[in-house]
Amino acid sequence: MKHLFLYLKFIVVCTTFFCSINIQASFQADTIFDPSVVFDSSIAKPNAFLGHRLGDQMVRNDRMIDYFKYLAFKSDRIKYEVIAYSNEKRPIVTLTITSGENQKNLEQLRTQHIELQQGTKLPIANMPVVSWINFGVHGGEVSSTDSAIPIAYHLAAAQGDEIDKLLNNSVILLTASMNPDGNSRAASWKLKYSSNVSVSDPNHAMHSSPWPSGRTNHYWFDLNRQWMLQQQPEPIGWVNKFHQWRPNIVADFHEMRSYKSFYFHPGAPDRVHPLINKKAMDLLDEVVQGPRDFMDSEARMYFNEEAYDNFYLGKGATYPHLYGSLGILFEQASSAGLLSTPRGILSFRDNIRTYYHVGLALLNNAVDKKTDLLTFQQGFIEQAQEMADDDKVKAYVFAAPEDPARMFHFLQLLERNKINVKPLLKDLKVNKTLFKAQKAYIVEVNQASYRMVKGLFANVTEFENNTFYDVSGWTMPLAFGIEYESLTRKNYKAGDIITPSFPAQPAVPKAKVAYVFEWNNYYAPKVLYQLLAHGYRPRIAKSEFKAQTDKGVKTFKRGSVVVSIGWQGGLDSSKLNSLMNDAAKQNGVPVYTLNSAHTQSIGMDLGSNNIEPVYLPKVLLVIGPGMSQYQAGEAWHLLDKRMNIPVVLLEKSRLNSVKLSNYTHIVMADGKYSDITPTLSDKVTNWVKSGGTFVGIGDGAKWAGKTLLKLNTVKINTGHGLDKPRIDYADKPKLEAQDVIGGAVMSGDLDITHPLGYGYSRREIASHRSGLLAFEPPKNPYATIVKIAKQPLLTGFASTENQQQLAGQAMLVAQRLGQGSVIVFSDDPNFRGYFYGTEKLFMNSLFFSTLFSHPRSLATE
Repeated sequence: MKHLFLYLKFIVVCTTFFCSINIQASFQADTIFDPSVVFDSSIAKPNAFLGHRLGDQMVRNDRMIDYFKYLAFKSDRIKYEVIAYSNEKRPIVTLTITSGENQKNLEQLRTQHIELQQGTKLPIANMPVVSWINFGVHGGEVSSTDSAIPIAYHLAAAQGDEIDKLLNNSVILLTASMNPDGNSRAASWKLKYSSNVSVSDPNHAMHSSPWPSGRTNHYWFDLNRQWMLQQQPEPIGWVNKFHQWRPNIVADFHEMRSYKSFYFHPGAPDRVHPLINKKAMDLLDEVVQGPRDFMDSEARMYFNEEAYDNFYLGKGATYPHLYGSLGILFEQASSAGLLSTPRGILSFRDNIRTYYHVGLALLNNAVDKKTDLLTFQQGFIEQAQEMADDDKVKAYVFAAPEDPARMFHFLQLLERNKINVKPLLKDLKVNKTLFKAQKAYIVEVNQASYRMVKGLFANVTEFENNTFYDVSGWTMPLAFGIEYESLTRKNYKAGDIITPSFPAQPAVPKAKVAYVFEWNNYYAPKVLYQLLAHGYRPRIAKSEFKAQTDKGVKTFKRGSVVVSIGWQGGLDSSKLNSLMNDAAKQNGVPVYTLNSAHTQSIGMDLGSNNIEPVYLPKVLLVIGPGMSQYQAGEAWHLLDKRMNIPVVLLEKSRLNSVKLSNYTHIVMADGKYSDITPTLSDKVTNWVKSGGTFVGIGDGAKWAGKTLLKLNTVKINTGHGLDKPRIDYADKPKLEAQDVIGGAVMSGDLDITHPLGYGYSRREIASHRSGLLAFEPPKNPYATIVKIAKQPLLTGFASTENQQQLAGQAMLVAQRLGQGSVIVFSDDPNFRGYFYGTEKLFMNSLFFSTLFSHPRSLATE
């Protein structure tokens, strides 16, 4: 008995930590494929092609692509197509899968399906249902990507009546991997630490997720939040493919925390965006019956209608609902290989098997519900028409005449989301704002994409449930810093639908004395950096001035960049003219030439001391473990991809060892700051006092505000209801949601006379707020650059109490410290790459951080 006990104990220890785990729960079959299915023997199974069993190791992205090419070559059911390339130039592949006969008429089937979706009355009995299954938008969710392989093989090689029925009645789009850069990063890590003997100990290196995780793309963006935003090449490709077909169902396969079970839509019923058709959610519930049946057949636990929701419109399982498709989210507990969890041992191979069977069950169920799905989609546009007719708002008018490039990017976003835009042909005054003809645009609500129009333009501040899985507010004109108004009457004159084009400016003649361009243009920082990098000496006007230019007399605003021909250290004036032409043609920045240093402003000629020099920023962006990959990635993307400014990426753990004097700016975003030692704090403080600029965002701002500026953060009183003697525990989630601002847009008052406010023409500014961080206004009366408005909430959720406590506090503070500066943002100015309206504040913190001074009345630090 004693020996038996010791043997059993050894087995338990071995199973939990070190030994190869081949024993699964009784319902977990070792084979992925159903033994009863006959496959075409001429098409190699995944293990034969890849050289290993699925689930024994993660499949590299390039090997998966090779297998997809092979399947397309071997099977007349599959069409292979590259729909986009990632930032690292990896292909994003979609397989279009249907019967051989349907493949011959594929374009006709696509055209008919789009016509049906647009409301054309067509006979649907013989039309196929269109199903899109997509995998790997989060590259580190490994069973999502790898499960696409057996599904593709099954659809290519399975034989018999069941597969014939599926393919004759379906056009299936299969996309994997939607995030090949993140997927490759995850695969590299897991293959690096893979071993012949499987190890389930969660402390094993393979089960960890190194920084940056494979979840994100090259610039560390969460691509599943980018369907509506499309600020990265990957989602631009998939959303374009979505609109080519407008599938009936769009299934999005993910992984969640290992201690959870299995989830699929429908989500929480009281957390569905009001623009989503209620009938869609009922139909979705019917369509997922196939996956339910499979899970029940193997006694696998799952849940619906809780935790996840359909509110934020920019996710893969929500965006399709705006266009008559059913978005369906699947989440299964992550095994990350082979992992011991509270629910037992999770097997990577079994996770692949689960998604293989769930995916096929969904596709087959879509065929069974084909008539309902096609009928629903056919009537979708008619309902949109009715909603538009009933809407009090008939159109939106908007303008940003001071920044054509920023307006172009906004129009581009609308076009990618299939929203029709028209130019305003006659001046229109709305609520004291004059929108000028040919400088403003109209979006009418009465169009096929009505729901997306409302989703992008409407402000929503009241909700059935105040709990959100993602952000609660994202109104696009606010994010882009664009002035706009809703119109309740058709009292405007609009032209024909436009296609946006980049606003290239006219050629720039050679100047005799100087070139000038204004800072309000989106790409002005890019141009300024190029000038500095080439050794030229531009200067910044700190006051307005009026001058005679090649285009007539013009008043230049604060922040305008003056580049003289002389005093350039002998640099070539022809090269300077070439750079100015690049600014105009390639970057959309209007450039003016001046032939005299004398202006029409009293005391403000071009030699004025009020036109100060600006210097080349050398930016160090702190990254690595403990730092937010999202916020760091946003800053990196803005500087590197859009502004063509080099950024040194340095892990926080190395800050102690580098020579900070090599850099002019340190940028630190959200993250963990408790591990910053007093020695490092002193090092950073001394560097700032010697002339460096520290830019903090979120937690980085909190640390810098306390450590460098001795700023007080606002103490927000939370804990609603805790002053009551007794509260039912069931009310806890609802009450605690009152204390969360998970993502709302708030209004602030911007000091546009301050160098950090240069380039803005309106004082009201909208910023993205996530959390309750704000600063008490400092003693320096000039240091509060953005003050939170008295009534701050513009869109999204924030409790009345939290709004009142934030009102009047500081969102952006900038102070000198010795010879340097400290600039702190409580809100994220670069949020998800689409907050164009606040990105200039961040750029100003890099270029203009020494153009302001400490008040004489206050002693300097």
